Amino acid sequence: MSEKGDANVTRLPEKKPFRFAGLTELPKHLLLSALCSALLIAGFFLPTTGLTLFNGVRLTLSNFQILLYGAMHISIHDTRYLLPFGGAMPFLILSVVLPVISLAAIVFFRKIASKLPVRLAEGLVLLPLIGSLISLFLVPSRLVPASLLEKAGITGADLFFAPNFLGNLLILIALLGIAALKIGTVGLKIKIKMLSYPYFLWLIIFTILPLFLIFIAAFFKKDAGGFYQFTTDGFATLLVDRIVETNFYGITLHLQEYFSVFLRSLDFAVWTTIGCLIIAYPLAYALASRTKRKHSSSSLLLMFFVLPMWINTMLRTYAWLAVFSQSGVLNNLLVGLHIISEPVLFLKIEWLSDLIIKFVLVNDFLPFMLLPIYSVLVKLDENVRQAAHDLGANSRQTFLKVIFPLSMPGVISGIQMVFMPSLTFFMIPEIISEGSVTTIGATVQTLILNQNTMYQQAGNVLSLLLLVFVLITMGILRNSDKDSGGGGMVL
Repeated sequence: MSEKGDANVTRLPEKKPFRFAGLTELPKHLLLSALCSALLIAGFFLPTTGLTLFNGVRLTLSNFQILLYGAMHISIHDTRYLLPFGGAMPFLILSVVLPVISLAAIVFFRKIASKLPVRLAEGLVLLPLIGSLISLFLVPSRLVPASLLEKAGITGADLFFAPNFLGNLLILIALLGIAALKIGTVGLKIKIKMLSYPYFLWLIIFTILPLFLIFIAAFFKKDAGGFYQFTTDGFATLLVDRIVETNFYGITLHLQEYFSVFLRSLDFAVWTTIGCLIIAYPLAYALASRTKRKHSSSSLLLMFFVLPMWINTMLRTYAWLAVFSQSGVLNNLLVGLHIISEPVLFLKIEWLSDLIIKFVLVNDFLPFMLLPIYSVLVKLDENVRQAAHDLGANSRQTFLKVIFPLSMPGVISGIQMVFMPSLTFFMIPEIISEGSVTTIGATVQTLILNQNTMYQQAGNVLSLLLLVFVLITMGILRNSDKDSGGGGMVL
């Protein structure tokens, strides 16, 4: 064909892709809301509501069937009753009409936004979805009239409508559509710092508020007129001049009653922390070295040491009680091997009972010391060790001057995680000693559960004093960590 012929060829115009009212050009949050609205419309024809009679689901209906039938007959105690749905009709209609309005507003959003303010156009999408969600909640509660329940002599717990799995799924879909619109179109901008707001709320509700209530209960009491008055009766109860005799490491001491109890608890906490540290550090060092040597991301052996944490503390404590009791495993083993002729009362001998309590406490808190130390040791760079050897340090010097100082953050974190709880822990001493050993935690519990208001105040005052002691201890440990120049897992 000649060039002239080519010039006379008529070219057809290119077809543009079909875009329904510009829907594909809308933001993603509007498209997600459109999908949710369409699913809500489809859900109107799905069986989403179940009728329950006397704890049994009798039938499942869709909102369309309920709207179509208008009423149904139901047999209760061999009597046939008419169950009208008239009270739910307005909400049934709204549950399908409102998603249609929302979907239509999204489809024609650009045209609407060109004639109305953007915020108003967004409201035409958001408000119908909110109304649809409310309708989904209200429809089941309006299907059974109170007059029918009264006539049949039953309650709302015997006969009711409730959304099934599909019905609950529709509610979640409506919530998803509303959330998408709130985030994308109403102007709620998510920032990284907003992710911390729930934690601040948690801190206020579960930490600051309880401490404030303890302070009020410790220093204020309600008078006859219903007003709160400041009082120091709690302090007076704690500081009462009641001296008790205490046998402490073979030394007989005469101490104030509550100070004696605190000293005993402090003794348990100190030795528990020392015992956990002595056992956990070499174990963590060996596990970390093995993990590095095998070039793995975690240690399977570590899981076996942490495994006891998954068992209830009371069960573990009673298991140890079964070991050391008069007819327990240890006595039976020693008698069977003819090492002893009769069972030994391990839990009745004071120094043995004290030793067993500390042993069980160490066993219980060992994972809390092991994990922080292991997590620091396993992250230490092997090049640091090699550099120390290259500079002439032997293995002992490398450990004392390089490895151990660098692992101090884990050590201090482990001390915090063991010392603080073991100071007020009373379950193990109370079970092992069968109630003969009193700790500060048990004293606080006894005082607060007392019916006398003055003793209750004393328990709250003692709780505040323990809190002050714990804060001082944490401050000292935190400063020690700063001096060591470490960072990491310190709480």
